[in-house]
Amino acid sequence: MRQYGDLALELEELPNSSDWIHRQLRPQISGLAKTPHFITWSDLPQIFADWVESERTTGYEKVIDYINKSATKSNVNLEKTDPEFDRIVDAIRLWSPARRRNSEGEYKIELRSHLESLGYVVNEEFGESNFDLLIGKRYAIETKKDPKLGDYDRLFGQLARHLQHQRHVVALIFDAPGEDNFSNFSSLVDSYLNKENKIVEIIKK
Repeated sequence: MRQYGDLALELEELPNSSDWIHRQLRPQISGLAKTPHFITWSDLPQIFADWVESERTTGYEKVIDYINKSATKSNVNLEKTDPEFDRIVDAIRLWSPARRRNSEGEYKIELRSHLESLGYVVNEEFGESNFDLLIGKRYAIETKKDPKLGDYDRLFGQLARHLQHQRHVVALIFDAPGEDNFSNFSSLVDSYLNKENKIVEIIKK
C-alpha cells in the first residue's frame, strides 16, 4: 500500500499499471491477482483508501484526493458494479485445473464443467463474437494456453471485439511462459480496454 501511495505522490496523480511495471515494484501486476492478495489493478485505489482509513495512516491525503477526483470524473459508483460478474470471477480464481493439460480445449472443457456444477448456464464457441465460453449469455470468457507475444496481440484484438458485444469479459491464461509479456499485456488491457463501463478481468492459471 505504501508503494502505491508513494508512487502516486511522486507522479502527482494515480499511477497506472505501466508506471508500476516500469519501476519494477513488487509484487508484479500478475502477483497482485494471486493469493494472498486477489487484487485487480482497477480495485487498488479503493483498497488503498480503505487501508489509509483503517490504519489511520497519515501523509497520503493528496492521494485520497486523487482517488476521490478520479471516482467523480469516471462516475464510478455502485450502479456500475455487477455482483454476478464478481461472483463468476471469484469462482474462476478459486478453481484449479485437475492437472496440466495438453491443449487449450481440454482446459476449456474442464472449466465449463466446473462452472456448470455451480449452476451457471454455459455456451461454447457462441455468440456474435464467437466467445470461447459465454455464461448466461452475458459474461464472456476467452482462453489462451502458453501464449507467445503474437498470441497476446491476437488476444487483445479478440477482447476488443468481445467488448463490442458484452460489457464484461474474462481473459483466462493458462501456462504463461514468462512474466514480461504477461505484465505488458495486462498493462495494455488496463490502459486501453478497461474504461467507461467495460471490464476485462485477467486471470492467470
